[in-house]
Amino acid sequence: MKPIHFYIYLIFLVTAGLTGKAQSAFPAYGKDYYHLIDRYEIMSNQLVNSFHSSFHPYQRKDIAEFALQRLKDSTLLSGQDHFNLNYLLIDNWEYVDSSFGQSKKPFLKNLYTKKNALWNHHDKEFDIQVLPIIYWTAGKESVNGSTNPDMLITNTRGAELRGSIGKNLGFYTVLTDNQALFPTYTMDRIQEYNAVPGESFYKTLPGSTTKLYKYFFKGNGVDFFTARGAVSFNLYKKYINIQLGQDRLFLGNGYRSLLLSDYSAPYPFARITTKIWKLNYTLLFAQMMYNTSNVPNTLFPKKNLAIHHLSLNLNKHLNIGFFEAVMSSRNLDLAYFNPVIFYKAIVNQAGASDKAVIGFDAKYNFANHFSIYSQVLINEFVLREVTGGRGWWGNKQAVQLGAKYINAFNIHNLDLQVEANIVRPYVYSAMDSSASAYTNTNMSLGHPLGANFDEYIFIARYQPTNRLTLIGKAFFVKQGLDPAGKDYGSNPLLPYTSRVSDYGNFIGQGDLSHTSFIDFTASYMLKQNLFIDLKQTLRNQTSSSGLYDLKNNITSVSIRLNMQPRLQEY
Repeated sequence: MKPIHFYIYLIFLVTAGLTGKAQSAFPAYGKDYYHLIDRYEIMSNQLVNSFHSSFHPYQRKDIAEFALQRLKDSTLLSGQDHFNLNYLLIDNWEYVDSSFGQSKKPFLKNLYTKKNALWNHHDKEFDIQVLPIIYWTAGKESVNGSTNPDMLITNTRGAELRGSIGKNLGFYTVLTDNQALFPTYTMDRIQEYNAVPGESFYKTLPGSTTKLYKYFFKGNGVDFFTARGAVSFNLYKKYINIQLGQDRLFLGNGYRSLLLSDYSAPYPFARITTKIWKLNYTLLFAQMMYNTSNVPNTLFPKKNLAIHHLSLNLNKHLNIGFFEAVMSSRNLDLAYFNPVIFYKAIVNQAGASDKAVIGFDAKYNFANHFSIYSQVLINEFVLREVTGGRGWWGNKQAVQLGAKYINAFNIHNLDLQVEANIVRPYVYSAMDSSASAYTNTNMSLGHPLGANFDEYIFIARYQPTNRLTLIGKAFFVKQGLDPAGKDYGSNPLLPYTSRVSDYGNFIGQGDLSHTSFIDFTASYMLKQNLFIDLKQTLRNQTSSSGLYDLKNNITSVSIRLNMQPRLQEY
């Protein structure tokens, strides 16, 4: 199937969807924003059928309806909970009541008539909102005990435009221009993979060419542009929704995702979601890039991703899901559009080298306080080799297990989370290097660290007042890295045919590295979606060879408007 046919097929879906019902946009995935939704689902002691938390983002309409429903149950809600739920409702007021979120003192009469938007228009036929985006960060860094003379800078300006046309079409678009000098470990990663985490193409920005050079910005930073957006509509009543756009998606209930994370750049996609009874079935077709660089006027090669994800609420506490995906560097096979067929069977029948993986996820909420969740990813599985204990290279599996404790120890608005991620060597690798590897823009589509590691995460969130949130995080990682010229299975861009051996493969093989990442953030919301963040980060990495030894001590302050924090937790 030619790539152009893929887009013709999507256009057909758009045309067909114009007979649908009321629509809404999707808020970008952000861990703080979606934590609130997870928190109140756990407190409600029953799973939500209108959206299943394993596939993000959700429709704004569903978020608004859920927040409104939770406000009606005030028996377990603190003052901060009422504030948070009202925050979600103000952020999605167009799906609650047109009078909701009204500003008491608009600016120049026509600006900020709503608390969340610079300007808006709302009637029966059309609504639109314009939201300015600002993200300014200034910080200082110590590297291996010596102060970095350059100030860490993030300078982001842009806007979000969102709305709906009649009852048929919802849309959003986000455009930002960005200049940044990130911490040393992030700049090293950008140079290694030729991409900014969460972004794609970038230009090197010498500090001497900027107006800030004299005061702050003397090193080489990066300059990049962000463009995200989508349209959505219901193809058949409320049951089948289609989202067509360019963005990042996230699959899972954990802090990390082994199946589909938001670590790589935004990508063009078509997402078809069917919601019936307690079932939520998602089809995702996306186009990825590989062998990316920061060389201007370069056409990056493309590859195609197709995903099935079936989610079922077995009862009001337990959700289970099945996942399968195939990555192909050839023209996308028409058979991959079949919503009821196993991709591995298609790969085998076609005799192709496409990478097919399967996975499972589960979540169990109980007692108004607890959630236990898990993911399993299987690239290859041969029972006799898994049980044989010989370290066969083809034992390419990954496991996640985590738990959340809401209002821990009966302290209101204290939420705890623990999570373990165990990923064997070569899990995301393919036979033909990055062409079919489970990557996008040279970065893992699954876990940000790639493979060949154990990771343990501890998170505490406490909201002592309505507007102040304190977040402490600790990450501990053991990973086997690849010495020069050796492939021990950590880098998914390397073909698994370059493996060091067929047997004797174990987690941590290669240049054994230990990383501790400790982060504390105090975030204060001045106005709706206007935050000031104070952050202290300690990162310490050591390795057997000493080649990867790096110690960072980072202090920063950020002001952000209508944007989730830019996290660099790896």
